[in-house]
Amino acid sequence: MNEILFELLKVVIMVAVMLITRYAIPWVRERIGADKLALAEKWVRYAVLKAQQVMWADDGPERKAYVTEFLKELLIEKNIALSDEQLDILIEAAVKQMKIEAGSGVTINNSAGEAPGEKTAK
Repeated sequence: MNEILFELLKVVIMVAVMLITRYAIPWVRERIGADKLALAEKWVRYAVLKAQQVMWADDGPERKAYVTEFLKELLIEKNIALSDEQLDILIEAAVKQMKIEAGSGVTINNSAGEAPGEKTAK
């Protein structure tokens, strides 16, 4: 009787280990990846907002270069691996989201050289 119980217990433990290996470990890895992506998205948004606020006189490519360089350093520090293409997509999405939230839906670049919010008499 004890041998049957022992064999049954071994089978239950083997099935539990198999289920943990099959489902729990990939789920934890995926969750960690999702958390890192959420952190990267948050920092991309902050960097885009900062560049817009501080570098309003500069054109888009200069702001994007600033944001890209800042984010590459930050992501290395946080041990988050993103390709240049992925980073570019996140930056463009954050810029688009910022424009949508501003309610304008148009480019914020200012060709007249005045500060945002100033009106030029024409």
